[in-house]
Amino acid sequence: MSISHRLILSLAGILIGGSALAVQPPEPPVPPAPPAPSSKQINISMDGGDGYAFVDGGRDRVTMSGSDIDGQQIKQLKASIKGQFLWFRDEGKSYVTQDPALLARVIAAWKPSQQLGEQMGSLGKQMGEHGRAMGELGSKMGARGQAQAHAGVREAEQLRVLGQKQGELGRKLGEASRRQAQAGTEAGRRAAEREVERLQQQMEDGQDAMEEVNDRIAAAQEREADKADALSRQMDDRSKPMDTLGKQMGELGRQQEKVSKAADKVTRQVIAQALSEGKARLVR
Repeated sequence: MSISHRLILSLAGILIGGSALAVQPPEPPVPPAPPAPSSKQINISMDGGDGYAFVDGGRDRVTMSGSDIDGQQIKQLKASIKGQFLWFRDEGKSYVTQDPALLARVIAAWKPSQQLGEQMGSLGKQMGEHGRAMGELGSKMGARGQAQAHAGVREAEQLRVLGQKQGELGRKLGEASRRQAQAGTEAGRRAAEREVERLQQQMEDGQDAMEEVNDRIAAAQEREADKADALSRQMDDRSKPMDTLGKQMGELGRQQEKVSKAADKVTRQVIAQALSEGKARLVR
């Protein structure tokens, strides 16, 4: 993989300790994970050149590059070597150097990358906070939609029942009206007339009840629409900082690629110097 595709990642809580070291490019977290503490850090760079790893045991910090890292060997060396050391491969062989001047050059070369990693971690934390807030808003919007749907079902059922009652009252009113028209006596006509009036009043009451339900539906829809609009505005407010933070993260990523390329170059120069000056010992 070319240097332009380098991945410099700060991973919290990952140490070369009790378990074997696995060097794999992790999947990007969604939402962004909080930044790793500066005292516990692994910087990983997958590159086509021979692998190397700078181990700062005192600060639990490891900087790696290359696709042929021997994690098991590095773990064993970390347990047996006190202080900082640079492990590297050259022509298939493994070496270690602890020369203070050479290690100081490596530390200085990677410091800008580590600082950018901390900045990216801070931005990632902010993006994570916004992401969690947006997730909560999304849940609220979903719950609001479900509540509105359930409320609509209940109101629709009420309207259906009232409509059936109105239909039955209409049928009875028609029969009473016929009896009124066909009554052969004054008493029969008056009895039918009273029945018609009673049914007409029930139909008016039923109509009022249906209008009340329709009014409740309209009012509920308006309230839910207002609440949905408020949640949408909150979601928009949260998305704007996310866009800004994303752009800042992208810019830091471009800077990270640049400084990492420079740090890798210096580290490989240090490795060449360690070999040429006999300041590296072979690891068997």
